[in-house]
Amino acid sequence: MSLQMDITFSCECGEHVEEIVYVQDPEFSAEKNKDSQTDSWQEVICHSCDKEYIVQVTNTLYGAMASIDYGEVDVNYGMPYYPKDETDELYWYIESKTHHEILQNHLKSVRTLLEVDVPVDTLFSLWVMIHGHVVSAIEGYLAGVFIHKVTNSEELTKKLVETDPEFSKRTFSLKEIFEKHSNLKITVATYLKELIFHDLKKVKPMFKDILGHDFGDISWLFKDVVKRHDCVHRAGYNKEGEAIDVSKQSILDLLDKVEGLAASVEATVIQLEEPDDLPF
Repeated sequence: MSLQMDITFSCECGEHVEEIVYVQDPEFSAEKNKDSQTDSWQEVICHSCDKEYIVQVTNTLYGAMASIDYGEVDVNYGMPYYPKDETDELYWYIESKTHHEILQNHLKSVRTLLEVDVPVDTLFSLWVMIHGHVVSAIEGYLAGVFIHKVTNSEELTKKLVETDPEFSKRTFSLKEIFEKHSNLKITVATYLKELIFHDLKKVKPMFKDILGHDFGDISWLFKDVVKRHDCVHRAGYNKEGEAIDVSKQSILDLLDKVEGLAASVEATVIQLEEPDDLPF
């Protein structure tokens, strides 16, 4: 997803310029706000006089801003946002209650694919693709159920703010507070989707701190995520050029572990109430 920002400024010729610029994500893994800063530079042209301006867009954990280092040009800018179609995807995460059902359908299809009669010299490619698919399916489930539960509960959203050091660092102006309050679910869903589930090591503590669910030992999942990287980026070969260890049995074992993990999560989250009318 690409964040966007609306900017306006007055050109030297007197023309009012309105433009949409892209906003680079901050370094979410940074421990300090100053280390989270990212910068991008984009060209904006005044359509009246064809003068070119270079807009610098800076983003940190605290928020984003735009500026033009040219003369006395003042830039007005809004809050970053996602295009409507991408926002619709976030609303799906928020509103859908079928994340476990979708995972089960994926895993059922995988078991069917494992029984398909294919030439022996094709099996490795099939197993590589299936392994990547299973890992993506469990990651999607964990992201979906977590985002759904947190964004539909004032109590869990409060826990997120209180326990997550990066989200709690964010500060907003009074205007932004009202804007954020009216669109808090999207704000939280965006943060969770872009941060947590691109960094699996953060999933375990956040599930425990916020949803009260302890995964226990999921070292197997970390290893299978690494293996998935080799599947996706090197078609089943590691950096040394060696074929990874993947087989029908390894995928069956992975399916059992994924099903067990999802079942344990469901046993916890099903107990979490979802009020029908939240204050936000």
